[in-house]
Amino acid sequence: MHRDHVPSVPPSLHLLGSTSVTRNQGMVQFSDLDAHAPEADGSIPPIHILTLQGHPEFTTGIVKEIIRARGKSGVMDKDTVENGLIRADDRNDGDGIIGRAIWKVLVFSGDPPQTSV
Repeated sequence: MHRDHVPSVPPSLHLLGSTSVTRNQGMVQFSDLDAHAPEADGSIPPIHILTLQGHPEFTTGIVKEIIRARGKSGVMDKDTVENGLIRADDRNDGDGIIGRAIWKVLVFSGDPPQTSV
């Protein structure tokens, strides 16, 4: 789907995941630069930067429409379209694990802002 990529992880960021096709599927930088990546069941330190190669906001339907449109326009060949449409039904953590992590970044639970009454 993507025609660009980020081939390496800067020293202050942690690699989130990789595949055999794309080594860098996402990176995170914690607010405390000395923080270490948590264990699988550990608490996640406050996040300063979160970047993902994919689009966790895309539903299966959106992905299929993009694949069909790219096939129709010639951007993707027939075999890639067929394979993509099959894989579009694979498990997607966009509204699960990844969605919750993004939500935590957006609503960082530091000290609440001061308001005047």
